[in-house]
Amino acid sequence: MEISGSVSASYGQEVMVASLAKKQQEQQGQAALALLESAAQSAPAPQPSSSGTLGSHINIKV
Repeated sequence: MEISGSVSASYGQEVMVASLAKKQQEQQGQAALALLESAAQSAPAPQPSSSGTLGSHINIKV
């Protein structure tokens, strides 16, 4: 009887630890998404080039 009681308590602790770990991972994921969103909002928008030939001529000397 005591063996099953200790196994049950151990299982309960494992479930609690797994639940806490899952909550922590979810919070870290939300924080990472918030950081990415704020970085995307503060990044300057790319400016279109005035000429469409940018990068079409590359001088390579060997």
